[in-house]
Amino acid sequence: MYWVRVSDLDRLVQRLRENGFYVGRHSYSYRLFYKGRVVAGLHLYPGYREAGLRLYRVHRDLAEAVRERIIMVIRDVFPSYKIVVKWYPPENP
Repeated sequence: MYWVRVSDLDRLVQRLRENGFYVGRHSYSYRLFYKGRVVAGLHLYPGYREAGLRLYRVHRDLAEAVRERIIMVIRDVFPSYKIVVKWYPPENP
């Protein structure tokens, strides 16, 4: 089993805040707001060393503008994690 230090979880919050986000965290889940709008949800899966980034289409323009910044911060704090990016809700086929 792979565990994450609380200090690393807190460091992710701090680094995101330094990059202009308001961040709410509960356990391994984060809600990211930018310019007063929710732009993404982030979920860490330590057992898989994976980060799931769900970008919200309702504010797509903001989410697209900050997507790479979010990914950069995740890679800085958790360099060995695979990052899976999805849009929510998914587009209709």
